[in-house]
Amino acid sequence: MRYIQTVLGTIKPEELGVTDYHDHLITIGGGEEKADRDLRLDRVDYAIEAMRSFKQHKGDALVDMNPIDCGRQIEMLKEIAQASGVHIIACTGFQRSIYYDPEHWVNKYPVEEVARLIAEEVEVGVEINNYNGPIVTRSTAKAGVIKCATHYNMIKPMERKTIEAACMASIRTGAPISTHTERGTMGLETIELVKKFGVDPCRVTLGHVDRNPDLEYHKKMAAQGVTLGYDGPSRAKYWPDSVIIELIKGMCDAGYADHIMLGGDNGRASMWKEYYGAYGHNYILDVFVPRMRESGISEENIEKILVKNPARQFSIEK
Repeated sequence: MRYIQTVLGTIKPEELGVTDYHDHLITIGGGEEKADRDLRLDRVDYAIEAMRSFKQHKGDALVDMNPIDCGRQIEMLKEIAQASGVHIIACTGFQRSIYYDPEHWVNKYPVEEVARLIAEEVEVGVEINNYNGPIVTRSTAKAGVIKCATHYNMIKPMERKTIEAACMASIRTGAPISTHTERGTMGLETIELVKKFGVDPCRVTLGHVDRNPDLEYHKKMAAQGVTLGYDGPSRAKYWPDSVIIELIKGMCDAGYADHIMLGGDNGRASMWKEYYGAYGHNYILDVFVPRMRESGISEENIEKILVKNPARQFSIEK
């Protein structure tokens, strides 16, 4: 059986629709916000407004990639989904090690216990207080994807541990894995680790890899079965959109249109129109996808990237 787990319940994969594979709606507390105040997203009304607009622009689904103890607010995600009509998928798992204090429980518990806690967020419900207890209080919403992360040009010990835990939980639950790579590095190394830990790379999405837009590198990763997450559109500080368009064209020409998804990654208030910033969650559908068409990327491949690939990648397989 294959299904998509949203914060309001399960849907069929074919019901997911046009999907933003990696984004952010609410961030309150956690290591990232402490590091940079611009990463605080604390307005449910703004998120509802943004998602209603996203829906009007023919967006159907969004994956909120805030994992355990990175400002995740599961009850607010339910409220946003209910009010907007957008399918929202919540995640479990962990960000990079720099966002967790050395005394955080993830650094103390054995990997088997970390895996169990991740799996229970998929099977039973997301823990409202990020397991910072001592009482465990679960939401009715379940996680639909497991996150893990790697550092720039290295995988730190805590990150290797949480990759292993993510793999153990994925095998137990059937949930997919989606990663954070820093500047698109350590993709091939992550693939080797998930294979070592028993997960088919086809169940893994490598996030932010377009920040390292080396076509040959991307083809090597896709050839092993992973899906590549491109969430750099509108971020000229990394690369102009033209570079990402050429990367997508190169991947499509090489036969890898089945291995690409697009996301907005609007994790900063300064990126939201609702917080009086720029662009917002409609940029991909309003600006970037039309440019893909103008560049000659086929409707068939755009459909794969926006609809078919997310429906496959975010399916839970039981």
